[in-house]
Amino acid sequence: MRHSIYALLKRHAFIVFVVLAVLISWFPWYTTGTGFFVFGPSIAGVIVIAITSGKEGLCDMQQRALRWHVGFRWWAVALLFTGLILSFSIAINTIFLGGDIPSFAFLRQEWYLIPVVFLITIIGGPLGEEFGWRGFALPNLQRKWGAMVASIIIGIVWALWHLPLFFQPDSIHAQIGLNLLPVYVVGEIVLAITITWVYNKTGSSLLVGGIILHNADNFWSTALLTNDTITTAVQNGELSQLDLQLYILSAVTGVLSVIIIAIATKWQLGLSEEGKAKET
Repeated sequence: MRHSIYALLKRHAFIVFVVLAVLISWFPWYTTGTGFFVFGPSIAGVIVIAITSGKEGLCDMQQRALRWHVGFRWWAVALLFTGLILSFSIAINTIFLGGDIPSFAFLRQEWYLIPVVFLITIIGGPLGEEFGWRGFALPNLQRKWGAMVASIIIGIVWALWHLPLFFQPDSIHAQIGLNLLPVYVVGEIVLAITITWVYNKTGSSLLVGGIILHNADNFWSTALLTNDTITTAVQNGELSQLDLQLYILSAVTGVLSVIIIAIATKWQLGLSEEGKAKET
């Protein structure tokens, strides 16, 4: 009986992971009607790996989370790529669509806080998620479906996992609104594909291809697409209004960028046959 349950859990590990991630993260929302616990995916990922792969699986995830020696080029890509794509979107929006130039308030006024903010936001974002999305889900799905399909699946689930935030008035997701949820889903798929590409090209580095790139995307999105600063956010307790035209354009630009990446990598996103065989 125990063997049958174990086999069932291992066969449907991704579904178990998604259910656990949602139950844990959405707990404040479906019990009190507000709130969101960001550490759900990481907790769920660790639980499922412990059940299906045991100590060996947990050690493997730990090694991937500490894999920092991947070369300067990929550190630069992880830190700067999404910022460059957003900057390109801003240029198009301003020059061709008549949009307003963002104030870049944080970069101009509080640039000296960039390292501190970057490190702090890792705790409240990627650390709570990446041991699930890239620590467990990506290796699990790549082995079965390949890099592109795995990224699309993760992107969709990742986007919908954020659903409670669309009902939280003080969140950026509430500004996006449910009417633009499809655009948000596309944006998360774009980010998932980008992360998969860097993750695979860095030898499955959960640190660089997961945590750092994820956090860099959060950082650049806030620094380039909003007028927020740390001072105003603390004093006012609310976010500035998001430029929805620029947001939609950034999603379109992101789609074009991952199409180029996909074509350049022959739709493998850096996943070699040897790498696919090693995924657990």
